[in-house]
Amino acid sequence: MIRVAIDGPAGVGKSSTSKALARYFGFAYLDTGAMYRACAWWCMRQGIDLDAERIDEQLVTETVGEFFTEGHFDISVDPADPKVLADGEDISDAIRASEVSSHVSKVSNIIPVRHVLIAAQRAYIAREAAEDSFSGGAGVVAEGRDITTVVAPDAEVRVLLTAREEVRQARRTGQAVKGVGGEDVAARDRADSKVTSFLEAADGVITVDNSDMDFDETLAVLVRMVEDAIEEQEYERYAANLTGYELDEGDEALIDGSAFDDRSDTYTPKAVGVLAIVGRPNVGKSTLVNRVLGRRAAVVEDTPGVTRDRVSYDAEWAGTDFKLVDTGGWEADVEGIDSAIASQAQIAVQLADAVVLVVDGQVGMTATDERIVRMLRASGKPVTLA
Repeated sequence: MIRVAIDGPAGVGKSSTSKALARYFGFAYLDTGAMYRACAWWCMRQGIDLDAERIDEQLVTETVGEFFTEGHFDISVDPADPKVLADGEDISDAIRASEVSSHVSKVSNIIPVRHVLIAAQRAYIAREAAEDSFSGGAGVVAEGRDITTVVAPDAEVRVLLTAREEVRQARRTGQAVKGVGGEDVAARDRADSKVTSFLEAADGVITVDNSDMDFDETLAVLVRMVEDAIEEQEYERYAANLTGYELDEGDEALIDGSAFDDRSDTYTPKAVGVLAIVGRPNVGKSTLVNRVLGRRAAVVEDTPGVTRDRVSYDAEWAGTDFKLVDTGGWEADVEGIDSAIASQAQIAVQLADAVVLVVDGQVGMTATDERIVRMLRASGKPVTLA
């Protein structure tokens, strides 16, 4: 089973990202924050004054304990339908109300309450190892404040998902506009940080700052981390299955990877120069690339835009090895796929050591060519006109 533990401050997108990650791999999803919210909602429902100058912590702890031990609480770990129930009533929306959001920390900051919740959360996580669980033993994604450090410090994947405060507040404000209870993320973080640390990654926890990443980019990063963990776990299982076989030292070294450590003959790629071929659409860039390579590697068509991404080739000329980069036609002030093509060409220029600008000798310099020249001058790279 793969356990994914994700911590982070308010407004960073833990819930939406964690649910998507769980759906991607068929894992269960545990929203520990919803469990604390449900406790606050339950205490308020039982008439406990959470605005009192001195909250009766013993009463709160006993009430929360009864909430779990007497069968009042239940939570769905289905990432497509993560409901929270109290006595069979769906309170998923109720616990997101502003009134509950403003009182959650007053319950979660009580240490004995946290002990009750931690035990419950560990039970839900451990349950997913069973074949008859929601995930069928595949895994679980648990997100909250102290999952990587307290609830599941030995999880296979441990992530601190964070973002700049102004970014997080803007995201929370956007949720409030959509009908979800808004809150001051800075105030919430300050309150919760009194009993748990979630603003800095602990040892072994990987920090993912998604301030400048969209949802899909954030999810892609986490997917790669889980895929690596699955591969490592499968390898360890394979190695364990070889126990009992008679293996010599060479075989054991290959299995545990030590055969590849400290090798004096480690291969290091040869450093070569990079030459980018740029120009407006359909001026013969790919034809030039094929001429330099001495073979038809790049696609040549009369239709502009056939080459959309920058494509690299290993090349050699007069005994000199180098990397040749073919790019899509560069056009300014374009949108959609054409804009992406132009961006790829500009990236190729930035990464190149030198540039070849291809123009149409029969048409002469066009307005687009002149803009390319200005871009090349700004790059400071050596340029050859072809």
